[in-house]
Amino acid sequence: MKKMDKINITINKKMFIFLLALFVIGIIVGSLFVTILKDSDKTLITESLNNFFTNVKTLNLKWKSTLITTLITQASYVIGIWILGISIIGLPLILIIYFSKAFILGFSIGSILLNYNVKGILLSIAYIFPHQIINFFIYTILAIYALSLSIKLFDSLLHKKKLDFRPILNKYLFILMVSVVLCITSTLLEVFVMPRLVYYVTTLVL
Repeated sequence: MKKMDKINITINKKMFIFLLALFVIGIIVGSLFVTILKDSDKTLITESLNNFFTNVKTLNLKWKSTLITTLITQASYVIGIWILGISIIGLPLILIIYFSKAFILGFSIGSILLNYNVKGILLSIAYIFPHQIINFFIYTILAIYALSLSIKLFDSLLHKKKLDFRPILNKYLFILMVSVVLCITSTLLEVFVMPRLVYYVTTLVL
């Protein structure tokens, strides 16, 4: 058995660039995916978007239930990625979750642009700002730390090295707490600010 190693996890620039590229690819794939859907599926998307923008335009939204649902969903992603970071099999799952978030965002943007053309540009900006930018920051930083830790754990198992796990746990818990705080902030912006931004845009373009 080799001597104990301390885990040193920092923001890896190469990993950041990789995740950024993965995020961009996810958005592009999600946006293009809308165009290959069946006409019946496109009709359902159009109806959903029209209902959403109509409700926003009249501010006819279920604020409480939306807040709870969004917060639970966001927190599930954050906690899920964090837990996967302390597991050896977490690496591929973290990448899948990260890509899926980008794909869903791209799908949403693509759907808006497909249905509203040039007007959809303003609607898309209002739809993603500012909460989706915060989400991107949360998931990217959290994914970097989670992936780094998962790789380190796998490497220690492969080479049979002991790890001084205690120092990193405090730091990793701190990352979780910051992510949760930002997650709550993002949720509040998504539920209470984004609809009003969309409302102002819809009054101009729709």
